Amino acid sequence: GEHPLVIMPQKYTRKKFYLRQGVTQFLSEKERALFDRLKEKGQLYIVEPMCHDDMYWMLASVSNQTVSTNGESMHVSKNNDEGRFPGLRPMVISNDKMRDHKLDLLEERSFRRWCCSHVVNYHFTEYIEDQREERNITFHAADIFSDEIQGNECSGGVIAWHFPVREWDANERFCLRLPQ
Repeated sequence: GEHPLVIMPQKYTRKKFYLRQGVTQFLSEKERALFDRLKEKGQLYIVEPMCHDDMYWMLASVSNQTVSTNGESMHVSKNNDEGRFPGLRPMVISNDKMRDHKLDLLEERSFRRWCCSHVVNYHFTEYIEDQREERNITFHAADIFSDEIQGNECSGGVIAWHFPVREWDANERFCLRLPQ
């Protein structure tokens, strides 16, 4: 049910490319066919050489998506019937720590919040040369709620403070309301 946009440096879309000195990578026909399918669907954006691909996908993920969605909400509820990851869209699937460019688009606190709610990390089992069996991929969903202390104004000017508690479920908070 998702509509991915794959942002890939041009180098990695070639039939043969160099990973580092002495290490050459070759794309299989199956991998090249995948790139072709993504291109045909308009789901692949190839970043030109000498450009930082991080900036492209970071900018795409923080830009206003209202026009492309015809004003519809992109939020996916926690218990949706489609089995999709809950939370805000767009989501970024990456293990990149974004150390190089994190302050180029957002100030530090906003960047931290963006990472927590939009970045999905992944892990896959190690590939052993000439191994042909399927490998497992696991995803670690972005947080539904911020892991920061938050204050929300309630009726009558009362502020409700929400505290994350390490030992509790990731989506549970200790709530404290102080009278005026």
